[in-house]
Amino acid sequence: MIALAIALSACGKPSQQYATDKADGVYFTVPLGWTKISTLAINSVEAKSTSAGAADRLAAVHWQVAYTLDKALKAEQVLSLNTPEQPVVYVRVRSLLPDEINSVSYNSLRNLVVPITTWASGNDPTAPALSIADDAEIVEKGGRGVQTQFTFKASDGKVQTIDQAALMSNDHSTMYIMIARCSSTCFTKHSKEIAKIMKSFTVRGPK
Repeated sequence: MIALAIALSACGKPSQQYATDKADGVYFTVPLGWTKISTLAINSVEAKSTSAGAADRLAAVHWQVAYTLDKALKAEQVLSLNTPEQPVVYVRVRSLLPDEINSVSYNSLRNLVVPITTWASGNDPTAPALSIADDAEIVEKGGRGVQTQFTFKASDGKVQTIDQAALMSNDHSTMYIMIARCSSTCFTKHSKEIAKIMKSFTVRGPK
């Protein structure tokens, strides 16, 4: 009994926390100590949007959640493109709308946050400087898509790095998105943590 007690105490606490959307077969891990911003909090902010189609997109959301090292960061900042000085990881799962089902391509998945393909083409004289560090196809059991890591000068004047993975389900009914971002200085400092989180993003699809 003493030996068992010693063995159990030696196990210690887990170093990761799990975020799971069981209905859609989606999960990922983040380090302990990161602060969670709930689906309810993010939905409440998104519900205030007056942009075209915002209400329809929100109605199609199955799950969205964020984690950050900044304990003071609010849901409003999760959905803003302003540059955070601490890493923020945001995951969203939603149904594709009828007009999207047959039109989603790898390029449209790349362009979910900013118009990467337009900026990269060099045809937009107003486009900010853009550097693409990586761009690769992702194939998961529940879908496929593309992961792109890029750096650009955001509208707040700061240089921001984003690593985004965007997939569509095999039947083209659902979109799965993970976005990790912060200032480029911050991203470099936390690159190993962020890479581990991005790698943990798993899409198995509904059972």
